Amino acid sequence: IFLTMFTETDLLNTQTIDIDKAVQNKNAIWIDVRSSREYKKGNYTHSVNIELFNDIEYSKLGEVYKRNGKSESIKSGKKYIYNSLEQILEKISKFKKYTIYIYCARGGLRSKAFFKILEIHGYKSFVILGGYKSLRNYVLSSFLKTRNIIIIGGNTGSKKTSILKLMKKHNYNTVDLEKIANHRGSAFGDLGLMKQSTQQQFENDLSYEWVNFDNNSNVFVESESRTIGKIVIPSPIYSQMINSHYIRINMNFDRRIKNLISEYGKYPLTHIEHRLKKISRKLGSENFNYAVKLLKNNDLYSFCSHILINYYDKMYKHSLNKRKTDITTFNIENESLEDIMYLIIEKSKNI
Repeated sequence: IFLTMFTETDLLNTQTIDIDKAVQNKNAIWIDVRSSREYKKGNYTHSVNIELFNDIEYSKLGEVYKRNGKSESIKSGKKYIYNSLEQILEKISKFKKYTIYIYCARGGLRSKAFFKILEIHGYKSFVILGGYKSLRNYVLSSFLKTRNIIIIGGNTGSKKTSILKLMKKHNYNTVDLEKIANHRGSAFGDLGLMKQSTQQQFENDLSYEWVNFDNNSNVFVESESRTIGKIVIPSPIYSQMINSHYIRINMNFDRRIKNLISEYGKYPLTHIEHRLKKISRKLGSENFNYAVKLLKNNDLYSFCSHILINYYDKMYKHSLNKRKTDITTFNIENESLEDIMYLIIEKSKNI
């Protein structure tokens, strides 16, 4: 019965919603019905992957479509759906009370077939017009929205990310680019972290936050280079960042070293040495060899001091000197992170 319960004509009879309207509903559940391989490349933030066809099935359907045409591929697809129907219904069952938005690559047959399954079983759902392709267009266009960005900068070890997290905890508008990229931004930035997301997923997740800020409110962003690990910050946003007011946290040297040891000292020294090689050329052979020696002697204080003086602080000074926007400097000695946060907030009221 299932195999004949809807035709190509039935699949055209679905409820749809465009992407601009869909993203405004924060209570809807987004179901990505593409294969897991497609989903991992990039998906709508917080969407759930309930694949209509797995990677192998989807590949085989493509072969049937090329060889025998659309009708035959639909017949084969129905058989795959029938075999996985019970599993699909089990996965979707916890969303019975929600409005469900469905998308595939372009809002085509996979979305429409999934819609029919949900309709037959009493779910309220809509197909996203244009599917993931329309989502990507929405994401890229969202970066054209301008924000009142304030950059939080400072030398390596100044606890910028921690301050940003504290600001978020106090309900200030923040964008933690390093968190979204799953990388701390330096040669040692991936220590202890899982694999970075794809460029598409970074952009999707960034857009998810970017569109929800009030146009008239300040948005605090940590100073970053254009690349964070393998991720590239989208040009429209990076352009806004380099043209925004810059608040510099000028923290004392000893405190910065202690911060770095606290954050990175827990990792195996061999892992640190491996990443040190990434900056060996810019350090120079003499400085690099001396850094390795300090590391092998477990002299982390001297190691941090050495690479700050001979690499990171030089890089930061060069970057700061290139900056053409207004810079506010806070000289920090013993102030707590919360004290620093309030200094930034007070200053931002007049920016």
